[in-house]
Amino acid sequence: MHYENALEACAANWFSVGETVWILVGLGRAAAAEGDTATARDWFAQAGTLALGSPDVFALAGVADALASVAPHPERAAELLGAATGLRGAPAEGAPDVVRTEQDVRARLSAEAYDKAFEQGRSLRSAAVSER
Repeated sequence: MHYENALEACAANWFSVGETVWILVGLGRAAAAEGDTATARDWFAQAGTLALGSPDVFALAGVADALASVAPHPERAAELLGAATGLRGAPAEGAPDVVRTEQDVRARLSAEAYDKAFEQGRSLRSAAVSER
């Protein structure tokens, strides 16, 4: 509800692209928590479209982390986690959503497969996010 109100305020007032991206990510995370992966992917895609056109690499890294949480394949999730780290310049230490996603993905891939996909994403950075 709060995210929806904030999104309406974005339309009525001036908000930075970064703020709007974070609102869209929040809406997507709420949808994912409710089990609505399709809606979550849609919100994250909208956030990604905005973030890709912005110089705010931290917002784009947040989108990559969010997309990883609903990626259809664990290799894609690892790639997106790597892209987020590459964009940010460091891992998202202690971010609960990211930690949970990383643990889930690591449980579904061998260490070698995870590392390979992660490093590929890390080198691709924003290009990994735009490859939806």
